[in-house]
Amino acid sequence: MKKRLFVPCKWLVQGFIFFFLMFFLGACSLPVYKMLGDEGQAYKVVSSETFKHLWLNNVYFEDIAYPELRNKHVPVIVFIEGDGVPWDNRYRIAFEPTSDDPLLIKWFLAAKFPAIYLGRPCYFDLNDKSCSAYWYTHGRYSEPVVTSLINVINERVPQKNIVLVGHSGGATLALLMAQHLKQVKAIVTIAGNLNVKAWIEHHQYATLVGSLDPSTRQASTRHLWQEHYYSPLDTVIKAEWIKAFSMSQHKSKLIELPAKGHSQAWNEYQAEIMQRVFEISAALTETIN
Repeated sequence: MKKRLFVPCKWLVQGFIFFFLMFFLGACSLPVYKMLGDEGQAYKVVSSETFKHLWLNNVYFEDIAYPELRNKHVPVIVFIEGDGVPWDNRYRIAFEPTSDDPLLIKWFLAAKFPAIYLGRPCYFDLNDKSCSAYWYTHGRYSEPVVTSLINVINERVPQKNIVLVGHSGGATLALLMAQHLKQVKAIVTIAGNLNVKAWIEHHQYATLVGSLDPSTRQASTRHLWQEHYYSPLDTVIKAEWIKAFSMSQHKSKLIELPAKGHSQAWNEYQAEIMQRVFEISAALTETIN
C-alpha cells in the first residue's frame, strides 16, 4: 500500500500568504510610505531604461502643467536624497538602504514652489529586478545610477529650468547630474559629499569601485550658480572638503551653519534654507524673463 504524503496545508497556505504580502506589499511597510500617507501625498513609480524610481511632485508642480497657468521660466526644484543606510555596520550590507526618516522628503512636503522628489535607484523597496546591493553601496555614484536619474528628468521635465537640491550623497549625484542636464540653472547642497576620495580615505571605507567623484570633474560645473551649506560640527563630511570644492567653482557661495550633526540636525535650518531656495528660484525667473 502506498504511503500518503502528508502536506501541512494550513502552514503552507499561511506561508504563501505571508510571502505574498511581504513580496508585493513590502514597499508599503517602509515608514516613509506611512509618512506620505499621513500627509496625503501621492507617489508614482517611474522607470528609466535601467532602474525604477520613486517620483513625488507637489500641487505647485501640477499647476504649471496647464498652459494658462504656466510660466515656462519658473524653475522646478528637484530634491535628491542622501545615501540613507546602505550598511548596517562596517561589515554588513543593509537589506534595505532607505532611511526610516529621509531628510529631504520632509523638506519637499513643506515646499511652497513647484517641486519634485526623485528617488534614487534601488531605494524605497520598488521591487526592481535590476537592483542589487552594489547600486546603493560601491556603485551608488556610478554612471548607470547618474544616467538613470538624468533620463527620468529629461523624459518627465524636458522643458523646465531646474534647481537641484541635494543632501550628503544626494549632493554628489546632483553635481554629477548637472554636468549632463542643460536645464539645470542652480545647485544647492547641504552637507554635500563633494570629495568622495577624501571622504573614503578619512573614514577608512572601502573604495567605491565604479563610482564617480565630483572633485575630479570640477570644470564641468564651474559655470553654474551654486550654494553649498556646511557645518563645522559635522564629523561625516569635513568642512574643508566643501570649501575646497567651492573655491574651484566660478559662481559658488559657501554658507556655514552650526548644525550639530550630519543629517537630522539640518532640520533646524530647514526654513532658512528653503527660503533661500525660493529666492534663487525667483531670481532665476526674473533674470530669464
